[in-house]
Amino acid sequence: MERIVFHIRLKQYEIQVERVLDASLSTRAIAVISSNQQDGTIVSLSKEAKEEGLWAGMRVSLARKMSHRVKLMPFNESLYSRMHHYIYENLQKFSPVIEPAVFGQFYMDMTGMERIYKNPDQAGYQVFLDLRNKVNLQSQVGISENKLVSNISTAVVPQSIYEVNRGGEASFLAPLTSQVLPVTREKAVTKILRFLFLEKVKNVQAIVGNSQSGSILFGKHYKQLAMEANGRDDSVVKTPQLRDHILKQTILREDTNDDEILTAAVGKQAEQLAYELRCRDLVAGKLKLEIHYTDGFKKNYAGSALKNDNESVISQCDVLFRKANYRRNRIRALLIDASEFRPASHQLNLFEAPKQNDISKTLDKIRNRFGFSCIKTASQMLIPELHGDKHSRPVRITSGGR
Repeated sequence: MERIVFHIRLKQYEIQVERVLDASLSTRAIAVISSNQQDGTIVSLSKEAKEEGLWAGMRVSLARKMSHRVKLMPFNESLYSRMHHYIYENLQKFSPVIEPAVFGQFYMDMTGMERIYKNPDQAGYQVFLDLRNKVNLQSQVGISENKLVSNISTAVVPQSIYEVNRGGEASFLAPLTSQVLPVTREKAVTKILRFLFLEKVKNVQAIVGNSQSGSILFGKHYKQLAMEANGRDDSVVKTPQLRDHILKQTILREDTNDDEILTAAVGKQAEQLAYELRCRDLVAGKLKLEIHYTDGFKKNYAGSALKNDNESVISQCDVLFRKANYRRNRIRALLIDASEFRPASHQLNLFEAPKQNDISKTLDKIRNRFGFSCIKTASQMLIPELHGDKHSRPVRITSGGR
């Protein structure tokens, strides 16, 4: 049976999502940036912003000097992630085998779907219409027999639906720049391609056609380069595994490296996490604390929470924060990810007073009646008002997503 693989690409994904939520941005020059600080960079930008002379990767400080008309918007990872997951769920009606990639990109295995759809082009058009009508997002659909060629087609072809017929992969790739091949991200490969002026894929195809010279030039990368240059890809579309998580995210109103504020923010998130663990009568076998810095850098450190009382969870999260936060840069957001749950043990320890557990349960009774925010620790009173204080519910996360 002939394989059919779709690649769905929503170009300028972050810009499209921002415009869906705010219609006033539909004709404005906007750019999504990694940080509001001077050393931040442009992640995505609209065509109107490009006309102002801006480009992806430009420093925020330079962008502000070049144009005052462009609206610079912070990277809202939680928003883009939720939309990405919603699109993934919406695409499942077209195929049971879908692999989420980076934000705004998906692979779909449509092998055997000819009984439902007249041809792959018709199926691709249905996907395109569904995304436009359901979420008001413009997409491109690349169709071929493998993930590699389908992905490249959505990156280089402007048409909304484009199919590369079986056997035509090498001819399709030949006139394209050699940088479209994923293996060229290896510095050793790029160095040789530049030295030999192999600017087009057809030039690479000619070199790798001779296995002896190709092996000498590219060494361990030769086999992969030969496959990619000729449009061959044996990887399969994999459905993501579902994992049970509890996520807690806080986006600070102002980027800061104030230790008191950060410690209080971590403590508040940890207390919320402990409360939800007790509600589910679980402990977290894996606990990961992730720090998002102003300059876009991320750092995380993992551990576990063997108990679910407030003191145990807060102290463990504080330890993870101290180990992860070794930079002097200001912090923009904090995220705690709890997973690998197991039932909480209720056996009493003869040498340990149950004081902390009793205190936690007493606080739970009060909060269940009057709301979680009715009680705060003294340190939490120091935290400025938060933009994104997420009282997250337990969620099902796809491991294949970003």
